[in-house]
Amino acid sequence: SDFNFDYRVSFNDEDKGSIHYNYKDRPFFSSEMPGISVFAKEGEKIYYTYSTFMRGLDPFITTYQLLDLVPKGRDEDDNDNYKMGWVRHNDSY
Repeated sequence: SDFNFDYRVSFNDEDKGSIHYNYKDRPFFSSEMPGISVFAKEGEKIYYTYSTFMRGLDPFITTYQLLDLVPKGRDEDDNDNYKMGWVRHNDSY
């Protein structure tokens, strides 16, 4: 499905360099970005009612809320465009 591409949270090789994400142009840093969209159906019509990206998703990820309570918080680097440079996958160390 092209759904994630249509709502600008998935990107392909042609997008490398610059992407339009969270309503502005940004440097490409991942082929998949976080986002949530909400739709409403009324009869046969479907309405796109809401989207949120990046920090708007924090309430859904309880790890962030716990990290925000500790002294160093998320320990984010101000130069980190994506603000998730601290994330390490088990197979990427």
